[in-house]
Amino acid sequence: MTSLARIAQPFAAALLVSMFAAASLAADLDEQLHLNTSITAKDDSIRLGDIFAGYLSRPEKIVASAPQPGQRLTLTAEWLGDLARKNGLDWAPGNAYDRAVVYQPGQVITAQEITTAAKKELLAKGLPANYSIGAPLNFTQVTVSMHAAADIGVREAFYDAASHAYSAVIEIPPGDPKAQFIPMRGVAFATVTVPVAKDNVPKNTIITAAMLTTLELPQDQVKATTITDASLLVGKSPKGFLKSGQPVFENDVAQMSLVDVPVLTVDMQRNSMIAKGHVRLVAMNAEDLPRDAVTSAAELIGRSPRRVLVAGAPIRRGDVQTTKELRVPVLARDLIRGATVTEGDLNWVTMNESEMPHQALIDAEEIVGRQTKHAMRAGQELRGYDIARPVVVQRGRLVTIVFSLPMIKLTAQGQATENGGVGDVIRVLNTKSNMTVTAEVVDSHTVRIVSQQIASR
Repeated sequence: MTSLARIAQPFAAALLVSMFAAASLAADLDEQLHLNTSITAKDDSIRLGDIFAGYLSRPEKIVASAPQPGQRLTLTAEWLGDLARKNGLDWAPGNAYDRAVVYQPGQVITAQEITTAAKKELLAKGLPANYSIGAPLNFTQVTVSMHAAADIGVREAFYDAASHAYSAVIEIPPGDPKAQFIPMRGVAFATVTVPVAKDNVPKNTIITAAMLTTLELPQDQVKATTITDASLLVGKSPKGFLKSGQPVFENDVAQMSLVDVPVLTVDMQRNSMIAKGHVRLVAMNAEDLPRDAVTSAAELIGRSPRRVLVAGAPIRRGDVQTTKELRVPVLARDLIRGATVTEGDLNWVTMNESEMPHQALIDAEEIVGRQTKHAMRAGQELRGYDIARPVVVQRGRLVTIVFSLPMIKLTAQGQATENGGVGDVIRVLNTKSNMTVTAEVVDSHTVRIVSQQIASR
């Protein structure tokens, strides 16, 4: 071995070791490759480095065309696997659902923008300023690359004043080899500029100038009641729901007169008590209020609903009533028919006057000592027809009839024709004259005439 060979041998060995180390490092890095499942294209090309993340010897390599601006492209597991094999990448799809989606963002150019650009060119060709043209047929919008100029070119613009026919060719972007060409043709039509709402406007909303934009409406669609002056809308309010972008008619709006009206903060049930915390003031259009609407909180506080009242709605005066609490006697226990009611048989409860049953008795003197006409249950209110005075005069019994005047007192014998208690008025037959009279029972033997009715024999 020559001395030169002996000198070169260590360097060759070191180089070989270095190559093996680099290969090993590359293999380790290849193992770290992973798929980018969501890709945003920067231009019209898809590169290897867009699809895979990790070590790549040529990440800038173009492997596919990007989707059109504003569109998406799905790279399937099969396609991705072929790509990896062709480029010597140590990667394979785990299953058929491994895929990547490529999206190229773009700039949107609307039909309105195209129509505006075309009209500008046609105005120079003689189109009257109060005439409009239609949007391109079957067209909605164009999307161009984010890197392209968002300009709209108008070529071959033509307008015929006699027939109002027009034509033009739209080029987007102008002068670009990949430009899109859109033909336009039609007949221009006379228009009237009318104010319309930018967004939907609900009822009882004051319309401001900031809420309005304009619309070029074909002249033959403008009615006598169509509002064409924005000043006739500002400060007024919709009578109903005002749709955005729609012409407004005189009957659609009215001058609003706002008044503060008390409404409930929560739904309230019948006969509940309305407190101060249940009431708040809201601004409402005076024209929308019922004629008998409550307009003062004082008319509600301390009163009671006659029916269920909904929160936030105006309230009529007839919907509420004055609340008056009463102490009402109810039975403390069950009573059988003919039982005499005592003070111990009564419990006293507090009740709203509006909740009182018809003909309910509230005075103990009208109840204690009376007898029940039928069986009654505990907790039941007592009405005049539920009880009666104890019977002291039986039907058919002979009694003394007394007729008194300041200077005279007459008596006669009579026979009761119905039962009665002290204080009851019953019919009594005068046994001597055979006439029937009405008399008040004084005791078990005496009745006093209060009025006289002659009965036929």
